[in-house]
Amino acid sequence: MFAGALEEAIKRFKYEGYVGWGLIFGRLIVGWLNAHEDDVDDVDLILGNPTALDRTPVRHIEIMMKSAYLEDGRGRWPIVAPDSPVLVKDRETDKSAGKGKSWSIKMEAARQHADALRLRQSVEGKRVLLVDDIFTTGATFHAVGKRLTVEWGAAEVRGLVLARVPFGIVG
Repeated sequence: MFAGALEEAIKRFKYEGYVGWGLIFGRLIVGWLNAHEDDVDDVDLILGNPTALDRTPVRHIEIMMKSAYLEDGRGRWPIVAPDSPVLVKDRETDKSAGKGKSWSIKMEAARQHADALRLRQSVEGKRVLLVDDIFTTGATFHAVGKRLTVEWGAAEVRGLVLARVPFGIVG
């Protein structure tokens, strides 16, 4: 749940650049994969929902996924190597986060995010696990998942997040 101590840790990592949290979050991802292997054993590719190349203070998803990749030292999981990203976001887009933003504004931000992505390796026919930090409305997952399946031919896209915003609290 995106509340309390976890909310504060994610915000410090994402908005204040406390990169140590990225190492912890990467370890959490691998721990979750190991604990739920029956749910993800058939996944072909695990990748982060990318941040823009010029994002400040840090490219938080990339730090988190690099940590997950390194934590999985034996290569048990098909986590994308940090030096060979499958998806890149080539420009900053409007933010969907923020209290009081309407559904239509969040949907537009999600569409912009998906449109800013560039595919660098084929995902055709693959089952993809898309990792992100926070699940609020599902708009971004939907937009990126649709692009991965409809435009780029992924067989399936599943999602994994660090936290979800409690139902009824969209902000």
